[in-house]
Amino acid sequence: MDAGEVALRASNLLLGTAVGAGINQSMFVFPRWFESPPESLAEVRARSPAKFWVPLQLSSAVALASALALNRGDPGRRKLLTVALGFYVATWAVTAAYFAPEIIRLSKADGTLPPSEIAKRGKRWSNLSWGRQLTMVAAWLAAGAALGRRRRTFSLRRSGW
Repeated sequence: MDAGEVALRASNLLLGTAVGAGINQSMFVFPRWFESPPESLAEVRARSPAKFWVPLQLSSAVALASALALNRGDPGRRKLLTVALGFYVATWAVTAAYFAPEIIRLSKADGTLPPSEIAKRGKRWSNLSWGRQLTMVAAWLAAGAALGRRRRTFSLRRSGW
């Protein structure tokens, strides 16, 4: 097994882990965060989700970028990995632009926002997060499709040049 295959398998494992953890949090953790704010948001402050997500996302990014770089000679894999990376970058962008800043604002809103406003914004945040989960699933599926393709490399010798 070459380095391109290892990077592709690692990216699939890490993306799958992120997808599973994200769906788990969306179903079981996020609803608890907003059931009786601001007290229920103490879990966000105490557990610091970034300690889990940042290393997982950075590892996923490195593995996916490595997989793309190491499989660039295979047009089919390159296309699928470019799609996967595009979905992945989109997820990062919306997380940086909205999701991370909003959860930080809500978790630190003790007394500055009425509980009803925190609950309303938290519910919107949680519902919108499903779109982020779907985008991660799309990235994972594209990377999985690349893994499912037999590796092919372009050769000038085989193409008749």
